Amino acid sequence: MASLGRKLMWAVVGGAVTKTARSMTRNALTTPGGAPRLPQPVRRSRNMETALLLALGTGVVLALGDVLSEQTKTTARVKQPKPAY
Repeated sequence: MASLGRKLMWAVVGGAVTKTARSMTRNALTTPGGAPRLPQPVRRSRNMETALLLALGTGVVLALGDVLSEQTKTTARVKQPKPAY
């Protein structure tokens, strides 16, 4: 039962991070009026914030992979028929 709670926690955390990432991306690519900012040349940002965001994104993808892998294992265990003795 604890693993179910852990999986649910990761699913909620992953969903929240994804929603936050989409919101931040939308805000970064548009002006407050809703016009796109892309016609201007994009400045490259190579700093610690970018590295941390990359690490966060990688962690989320790996956690999602773990959750899906465990879910597949659990589903396979549930579907196995009991041996007839």
